[in-house]
Amino acid sequence: MSDEFLRVAKEEVSDDIAKIGSLLERCSGDHDVAKNASDIEKHTHKLKGLAPMMGQSEIGDIAAILDVMLKAVISGKALPDIFQAIKKSNQFMLDAIHDDKSGYVQLKNDLSKKYSEFLGKK
Repeated sequence: MSDEFLRVAKEEVSDDIAKIGSLLERCSGDHDVAKNASDIEKHTHKLKGLAPMMGQSEIGDIAAILDVMLKAVISGKALPDIFQAIKKSNQFMLDAIHDDKSGYVQLKNDLSKKYSEFLGKK
């Protein structure tokens, strides 16, 4: 990948993470996330594809999990504590884009365990 591609991709990934953060600022709980799920999912969907292409596979993994969760919410399912899960995930992605990926394993394990019913994992 060219340096220019990586620079532009990092800007786009950072922008999508920031937009998720802005959407979360308008939310105060799971009900508000349900109302904004389609808008948030557009950003997680983009992140799950773009982040790994620029060497940020951890962001892509978390975004992929969120994408599945948000699609479940969009289809009418109620996921417990989704607001907090997305907030924690967004904070991780913010940290990761600045090279702090220390919470990755714990976050991925927590999400996979708590939402296994929706993620298709046992």
